[in-house]
Amino acid sequence: MKAALDCRTELIAYARSLLGNYAAADDVLQEALLVVFKKFDQFQEGTSMLAWCRSIVRIEILRAKQRHQRERSLAERLLDDAIDAAFDEFQTARRHDDAESWRDALRSCLEWVPQCRQSVLRARFADELSYQQIGERLGMTIEAVRKALFRLKRQVRSCVETSLRAAQ
Repeated sequence: MKAALDCRTELIAYARSLLGNYAAADDVLQEALLVVFKKFDQFQEGTSMLAWCRSIVRIEILRAKQRHQRERSLAERLLDDAIDAAFDEFQTARRHDDAESWRDALRSCLEWVPQCRQSVLRARFADELSYQQIGERLGMTIEAVRKALFRLKRQVRSCVETSLRAAQ
């Protein structure tokens, strides 16, 4: 029994770290120590007293959290739901704004691409042609199409990223 009481400092630190509330941790530890004393005959000699007590404290923490969840008022739950909804709405609006900014930057960057290179991009992304079809349409080899698209995508991506950073 004394070994269980010797673990009290570690157990209260454990309970406080999981609950974040000193008063609640003290209550949980008292409940857990009552269980330890009731079930002390079940402790297996040669095993860790701290680990055994900590597992009992953990169970009592879960019970306390369940009690707290049941006791929460409707107003608290509604407030939590309203906060969640507001956060979701903010995130949705932010994603929309980010997407719109990205599209604007892309349009601006595409204006700087020479007309002959725009035809390569348009054939690939608007018309969804294969490299071979683009080559046939524009009189280019497949390798030339591949290199042109690689370079154009890299340049446009760099331009968009630079534009977005400058806008922030």
